Amino acid sequence: MNINRKKSVFIIHIVIAILEIIAASYMLGTEGLSVFRYYTVDSNILQLIVSVWYIICFIRKKEVPKVLVVLHLISAVCLTVTFMIAAFVLTPQSTFSYYFLENVAPINHFLGPVLSVAALMVTNVPIPKKAFVAPAAATILYGVVALILNAVKVLDGPYFFLEIYKTPVQTIVMWFAIIFVLCIGLAYAYMRLHRLCEKTNSNKE
Repeated sequence: MNINRKKSVFIIHIVIAILEIIAASYMLGTEGLSVFRYYTVDSNILQLIVSVWYIICFIRKKEVPKVLVVLHLISAVCLTVTFMIAAFVLTPQSTFSYYFLENVAPINHFLGPVLSVAALMVTNVPIPKKAFVAPAAATILYGVVALILNAVKVLDGPYFFLEIYKTPVQTIVMWFAIIFVLCIGLAYAYMRLHRLCEKTNSNKE
């Protein structure tokens, strides 16, 4: 990766880190640790960790490890899922303003996803081929843990398809399947696009 590209990646991650710190501070300040029940918050916190790690690598002039790129793929896909669920599933049940305009919602549901994907595309580190299953695995893990916590009545929701005592089993299974396929599809698409960007930039360099 040439110096200019490294600086571009560094700047994007600086912006992401600042935005994610603002969002995390607000959410933790208003709801405390219970905020971690949200897939959206978990995805944004993961992106914050990823961005800080990238920044540290740049400052210390270290190569970006593959595990970091895999974590970035997970955060990019998960954040895209949060955007899509918020836009096409949750907003029709509430309001556009609530999910995209109020408080730190613009960061959690729009700016975070867009900047995460943009940063991934300009990162010139190959993504391992088997990594496409990682976002789906992380998402299913979240879902299973949330279902168990709902089953023992420690948690209620936070999404309707996790409310095990209120939602039919077939509906829960359907949503798990939809989100699983969505994660696999997005991961595959992002990996293909990343390789295309990498090839294009290599030709320019």
